Amino acid sequence: MLSLLLIPVGLIVGVVAEGIATDRSFESIVKRPGRTPYVAVITAALFPITAILVGIDWVLPAYLWFVAVTVTLTLTDIDTKLIPNRILFPGTIVGAVLLTAGGLIESGPILRAFGGGAIYFLVLLAVALAARGAFGFGDVKLAFLLGLFTAYRSWETLIVAVFAAFLLGGLVSLVIIVFRLKDRKDSIPFGPYLVGGAYIAIAWGATIASWYLGGGT
Repeated sequence: MLSLLLIPVGLIVGVVAEGIATDRSFESIVKRPGRTPYVAVITAALFPITAILVGIDWVLPAYLWFVAVTVTLTLTDIDTKLIPNRILFPGTIVGAVLLTAGGLIESGPILRAFGGGAIYFLVLLAVALAARGAFGFGDVKLAFLLGLFTAYRSWETLIVAVFAAFLLGGLVSLVIIVFRLKDRKDSIPFGPYLVGGAYIAIAWGATIASWYLGGGT
């Protein structure tokens, strides 16, 4: 029942998140006209799913916040190939505070969460440095937020998030190139794949890890 009640909450949060993410001086850069309804509907659809996956407990508000922030960041990256600090930094700080507060009440793995965030950040930083400009530092900073919330679930969830992100990115990029949907020289935003990998890991990370460790049986 509570999951269903989160649908209208998600609509409201989606609209508010879009409003906070943009202002008149910045709107032409980060926001495509008419995007707010899409953000609101996607957020509203994901809120009850998140409640089912995470459970009705003290860290749920943190994960709902995580969803709202990542939906806005994903669409922004698709529109502009940018992950603005003005969205990411406060989104990460508030998310970390909510997750820490909920984790303290539940005696949850807070240190593992922050360790996971640091590890994902360093992994993406190494990739960005090796790629020499072909990989955005916005993605590197986003990795901390994603690592924070996936590692809180488990180390396996974090690992699945990393591999799923690169697998998604590779497969979609291959399709785009094969069917010439974009030129080889066109940049392809990687943020949506990072977020998609994190979503997959949060939803099915334990199952995927168990299947893999069991030899696919």
